[in-house]
Amino acid sequence: MRLSQRVISKLQRLAGKENVHTDEISLALNGYDCSQSRHRPDAEITLKKPSLLEPLICLLAEEKIPFIARAAATNHAGSCAAVKGGVVLNLNPLHQIYQIDTRNGFADVAPCAITAELQNALTPLGYFYAPDPASEKVSTLGGNLAQNASGARCLKYGNTSDNTLRAEFITPRGETHVLRHDACGPDWLGLVAGSEGTLGIIKNLRVKILPAAKHVKTFLATFPSLAASVQTVSDLVARGLIPRCVEAMDQITTRAVEDFSHAGYPKDAQALLIIELDGTLKQIKQEAQLLEELCRANGCDTFTAARTEAEREKLWRGRRAAYSAMAALAPNVAVGDGTVPRSELPKALSQVRQIIEQNGVMASLLFHAGDGNFHPQIVFDGRNAEQTRRVNKTLHEILKTCVGFGGTVSGEHGIGVEKRAVMACQYSRETLRLFQQIKRAFDPDNLANPSKIIPVHFEDKTLPAPENDVSVLAMAQKIKNRFNQKHSTTLVGTNTQLKSHAADILSAAELNRILEIDKTNYMAVVQAGVKTQDLLRELEKQGVYTFLPPSYTGSIGGLTACKAYPAFIRQITGVQAILPNGDIVNYGGKIMKNAAGYNLCRLFAGSAGALGMITKLTFKIYATPQTIENEAKPLFSFEPDSLFRAVKNEVDPLHLFRTAAFGEVNE
Repeated sequence: MRLSQRVISKLQRLAGKENVHTDEISLALNGYDCSQSRHRPDAEITLKKPSLLEPLICLLAEEKIPFIARAAATNHAGSCAAVKGGVVLNLNPLHQIYQIDTRNGFADVAPCAITAELQNALTPLGYFYAPDPASEKVSTLGGNLAQNASGARCLKYGNTSDNTLRAEFITPRGETHVLRHDACGPDWLGLVAGSEGTLGIIKNLRVKILPAAKHVKTFLATFPSLAASVQTVSDLVARGLIPRCVEAMDQITTRAVEDFSHAGYPKDAQALLIIELDGTLKQIKQEAQLLEELCRANGCDTFTAARTEAEREKLWRGRRAAYSAMAALAPNVAVGDGTVPRSELPKALSQVRQIIEQNGVMASLLFHAGDGNFHPQIVFDGRNAEQTRRVNKTLHEILKTCVGFGGTVSGEHGIGVEKRAVMACQYSRETLRLFQQIKRAFDPDNLANPSKIIPVHFEDKTLPAPENDVSVLAMAQKIKNRFNQKHSTTLVGTNTQLKSHAADILSAAELNRILEIDKTNYMAVVQAGVKTQDLLRELEKQGVYTFLPPSYTGSIGGLTACKAYPAFIRQITGVQAILPNGDIVNYGGKIMKNAAGYNLCRLFAGSAGALGMITKLTFKIYATPQTIENEAKPLFSFEPDSLFRAVKNEVDPLHLFRTAAFGEVNE
């Protein structure tokens, strides 16, 4: 679209004439990111005051002009490409660190505060910010949240969403909301994380900061094969050892990195692991001994420890230079971002290497081995149409392979425009329809970063829905019949305080099977009606643990739906639910990271059954007992805000799913 002079004049009056750019150079500079996508906007506005965001978005909404929030543009999926033209909102001047509060463990920052600059400000104070994407020297905290980028320390400390306490968020209509994980109702902050600016814009955020470990030790282990290095990581987790970081590289990556940065990597190694431990000296000594034993048991060639801080930094400088090292070999680098369950990594990587060889492309493999997230980096010349075609084909086949192994097409880089099509390989049409409804609820005019994430015409492209448990299918049919007859349904859990036996009451209590306790991937899969105390007994019997309060008498689904224990909500990696029309949707699974689509785990957690019936949960378990900090909260009620009402109207327009949580049920 082209902007009229009338609109440009309005934008200039609001943002300042000197900050509104429509010249060819400005449009070209804002027409690309780190992906292959090239789409010029119609204008770029440089935001120098955060107070201008709301009035600007209101003006753009009034004029029906698409807009894209742009920060460092380090993403690899075309997430900030102006596919529909419109206005790029350049937020880079908003880079302030407003406050660091070590007593209460947080930092308040503007959306484009640089990750490494926050780390540098925290270091003299004896604190650190856990997420550490390889691009930390240029990537922004708001951009990281928009992509839910994580980095090497994700295994132990969680992703960006887990380390964000609060965000001031502006919807595409110009409404401002303060989002927090612990607020009543759905976890909107968890839903916005990874939404790639398609639901609105992050104005500022509060992030968690932690006391820096007094002692850190970094190890380099080399292996005769990639499979041996990956098996070592599985063995570590199985023994209850959760390192600070576990990074892996194949030989192609190692050689390119060593030539580029001289990090001290042995170029003859087929694979290497960089493993970092933190904690007390005694703890590190014990864990280092176990670590070496496991590496030796898997045939490692060498096992060495960094002796000084300079040596440690040198090892990490090499890992952070992996992308730059490959970029030095050719004009273009395409970066993949698949994730599979840890146990599937050896087989998945073997198949990925076959795909790379069959398509005749040159690619390196590096990955966050601890969470199953790997990044093939394919070098090529984008001016060569045949090379580009083979690269795109290779990436598509690799991502389909990840899905085939129970994984996801994105662990942290997002979907953008470049991976939209492959989303139809991962999700059913019912789940993609729900994504579409969420987008429409937040952005009815499709103005915020349009044409991202959701495949075009997906109804005809998705694979058949996965097989479901007979009991779930029966429940879905019951709900579908109620929907067709326009009969309302009140969902209750086993711990309900609703004193009624009315015909409209429906419970997931009969979905009460513990489906799997997987001690290879350290995940459990249970139906929603399982009582938490029964689950805890079974976990203990199996010698594994999770974050669940022993005194809670309700079901695991009820605890999740009312968000009674936030520490457990953070462990959930997969959810299945039945929508008010009887559709079954699935999100996530036995994967540590998933940045493909909108996080339905966080949508249904706290929704009190008003948006759907949770039927199955997948969550992390641990080899050692976990500290339970406090008991579960009692059942709650909440006043629906405009976000909840908008999503409710999309997902359940007839308001057939009723709940006592906000006074819809009369006892």
